[in-house]
Order: sequence, then structure tokens, then C-alpha cells
Amino acid sequence: MKSTLKLKTIDDIERELSIIVVCEKKQKADITLSQVYDFLAESIELSIQRIGSTTKRNTINKILGKYKFAKLLSKGSYTKANQIPGFPLKDLGDAESALLRLKTSLTAFKLHSGPFADHPVFGELDKKQWERIHGILAAFLFGYIQLYGDEKLRFAKDREQKKEKAFADKKQHQHHHQQKKKDDRDTKPSGHNSRKWKNKKKPHNKGNKNQGSGGGLR
Repeated sequence: MKSTLKLKTIDDIERELSIIVVCEKKQKADITLSQVYDFLAESIELSIQRIGSTTKRNTINKILGKYKFAKLLSKGSYTKANQIPGFPLKDLGDAESALLRLKTSLTAFKLHSGPFADHPVFGELDKKQWERIHGILAAFLFGYIQLYGDEKLRFAKDREQKKEKAFADKKQHQHHHQQKKKDDRDTKPSGHNSRKWKNKKKPHNKGNKNQGSGGGLR
């Protein structure tokens, strides 16, 4: 389901999940919470557990996989033409167990340094690339959950304030860096320009030599 939510890291997924847990919610389609949680957890688990079970990929498939991966990253979300194969899973009817499974998989991924499994479509991915895939998938799946009530508004406001603060801090840091560079230029020692003085003096010496040679001709 199309979602404007942007999740780029595992930390982003965990923060959004914490909002979903405390908010009043309902499903936008005939998809349950347990199906959403279980599918995302399974994807994360496979990325760190299914090592060595790679399928043979010829050169064309490798190139095609890289192209599809780059296209997904540039789009930043799944579309109707590029939906998730195999979703939804069978509803096991236990949202709490599915939530625990998801939280456990998120922690396991953060602690896992490698190696990582090949993606069935995109091929070989490193941790950062897998993290982007999980973020895009989480945003897609969380799009099936509609939040409402005061909690959603409070978290949305907090999120906007954090973005504004981060932007202000970045702007202040850039200003401080520029001011420091300016101060460094202003406080350079006077001897810094001695080379220019020597360059100016050099033609004068040449002139003296010419005058001396002129005197010899006389």
C-alpha cells in the first residue's frame, strides 16, 4: 500500500513501531497486524540467517538485479507495478507474538555484522543496502495500518520539532565552521606574505645587474 512514510534505518523502523504500538489503530485493508509484523520480521530474519543458500545468477540477472535495486532506491517506495511477492502471509492470529518476533529480529539485525544473504531479486547486498530494503519494506507494510487519536498527533508534532531542531543545529554548525575559517584567515602571521615581497624584489635585483653590466661597457 502506498505510503508517504520514509524509513531509512533500523532505528527509524523501531521509532515508527513504537508509535504504532501506543496509538489507536485499525487496518486500512483486509490485512491484520500479525501479518504485517510477521512478514517484516521474516524478511529481516532471512537477510541475516539465510547465508549460503544463494541461487545461481547469470550476468544478465546480476545486471538486472542491480538496475532494479537502484530503481527502488531512487523511487524510495514500492508501487503497484512492483509489489511484494508472497505478501501477505497466512494470519496466525497472534499480534503480540508477531510484535515480539519483529522486535527481536530488529535487534538481531543491528547486532549482526555479516555475512548477509543474497536478495532473491537484487542479488548480493551489504548491511547498509539491506537496511535500506528493510526500511522501504517497513514503510510499505506500515501503510496498511491507520493511526488515529491524540497519540498520533503528539508523535507527529514531536517528529516535526526534531526535524526543525536538526536543521537548525546543522545550519548553526555550518555558520560556526565558516566563521572559524574566516577567523583563521584574519589571524595569519604578517610574515605569511613574505614570499610576495621576495617576488616583487626579484625584478629590482635584475635591474641592478643590468645597471652594473651597463657600467662595465662604459
